[in-house]
Amino acid sequence: MAEHSISKYTLPVDTAVPKSAASLSITADQKPSANTFATLGFIDLYTRLCEPGLKRRGNIQHETELAKQAGFKRLVCSPDTQPCIDSTATVEQILSIAKAQAACKLHPMGALTADLAGVKLTELTTLHAAGCVTFGQADQPINDSAVLLRAMEYAATFNIPLSLTALDVALAGNGCVHDGPIASQYGLPAIPALAETAGLTRLLELANASGCRIHISRISCARSVQMIRDTKRSGLNITCDVGIHHLFFTDEQISGYDARFHSAVPFRGQADRDALRQGVADGVIDAICSDHAPLDSDARLAPLPATAPGLACYPQFLPLFLALPKLLGTELETLLPTVTTAPARVLGLTYDFEDVNSYIVIDPDVPVTVSDAPHHNPFTGINNVKVLTGEDAPLMGVVLNHTSA
Repeated sequence: MAEHSISKYTLPVDTAVPKSAASLSITADQKPSANTFATLGFIDLYTRLCEPGLKRRGNIQHETELAKQAGFKRLVCSPDTQPCIDSTATVEQILSIAKAQAACKLHPMGALTADLAGVKLTELTTLHAAGCVTFGQADQPINDSAVLLRAMEYAATFNIPLSLTALDVALAGNGCVHDGPIASQYGLPAIPALAETAGLTRLLELANASGCRIHISRISCARSVQMIRDTKRSGLNITCDVGIHHLFFTDEQISGYDARFHSAVPFRGQADRDALRQGVADGVIDAICSDHAPLDSDARLAPLPATAPGLACYPQFLPLFLALPKLLGTELETLLPTVTTAPARVLGLTYDFEDVNSYIVIDPDVPVTVSDAPHHNPFTGINNVKVLTGEDAPLMGVVLNHTSA
């Protein structure tokens, strides 16, 4: 293998090339392409690592290795493990496993209520001190607004950020896909966009009343983008993210009862997808997360409504991200904050810009064919998003191992 120095840095806007740039190099069998560049390591605001408790689907060692290959340095793991992350014992267990096995730094998201049941608040300050950087309810929102308000007031007192999914459970019912023509055609129970926007309205009002710093996790519809745009203009300090698959897929993908596209946050209509893209392009949507959800071999065996929701994401995250500038009509430097400095601000984290370990090296010209059959990944065996959606977006780009010269 030969050693190659890296001189090209592609960084988020307003980020200066570090003084340590000259010491960054890679070791590879073949010389990387002329477009190879270094950038800050990615931060994922929402991932499921399935450990403890769901190791038949995935585990910290395997999922973090996939995340590392996708460019991630730090991951926020969702609280819906078994047991959920509502005690210091579980936090310590996760961090202990991570110290021994993880390829990325883990930041647990603590459960906002005990057992994620939406009734009794957890000890936020104790869990925060133990290592939880934020708190949420995963895909199990708190139904009782009084409990949610108390949680926000508690968090605001100690300036602890909350990461919450906008959903009105009663309106969502037992739905599994977007409420649109495709759901009607196939007779599938549906989740209307109103379920998200009604839930979002409640979150915004309670955040305004409590002074809580909230992050809206994984929005999916055009109306949510507009509501967040208007709220930001009013001066309320909120942030939001979108799962990267929602920037590519619509409810058309579930045609033929294709359970591979069963997502906890449903893929909606093309107008919604286009609004999400515009929200990312103009900065209304602060961050892009993976919403990674590995599944076991039994997860897709039932009829679509009874299957486990979720899509594995890390094998295709980087090629999808690198395809976005062309699809959104913007520059890579403009999008990089959505996976670097913006997630860091949401969590109150910082980068050491002079540490070469804060960076990753990407060769964007390497074709990628995803190989991930055990996770029932719709990308398995393909090298262009066009196969799935009709939209030409070749899968290109890999992370190269780098060292300090």
